[in-house]
Amino acid sequence: MPNSTITEILGKNIAERRRRLGLSQKELATKLGITQDAMARMEKGSMAPKMARLPCLAEALRCSVTHLFRRHDEDAEALAASIADILRTVPPEGREALLDLVAHAARVMGK
Repeated sequence: MPNSTITEILGKNIAERRRRLGLSQKELATKLGITQDAMARMEKGSMAPKMARLPCLAEALRCSVTHLFRRHDEDAEALAASIADILRTVPPEGREALLDLVAHAARVMGK
């Protein structure tokens, strides 16, 4: 997605969130008071939602407006999910120490 336009990034993020929530394009369009065709064009990145509609869109998708504009690094997100899975196996009192260890390793490797 490095050369994607902001409208394409937004569309991809809308489609991804909608699918994760198990909503159809028609269901989301109905919540927003737009046509399914408009929703499809938005997700394809050929049409951007109106600025005034962004808060409603984010609310319907249960995310922040800023999340809709983020470029996602899929590799980093997959690794973050793996770290989260590991953290869940550690007792709560040890999680902070493990997180500190990961942060320290990231600083050392980043040099």
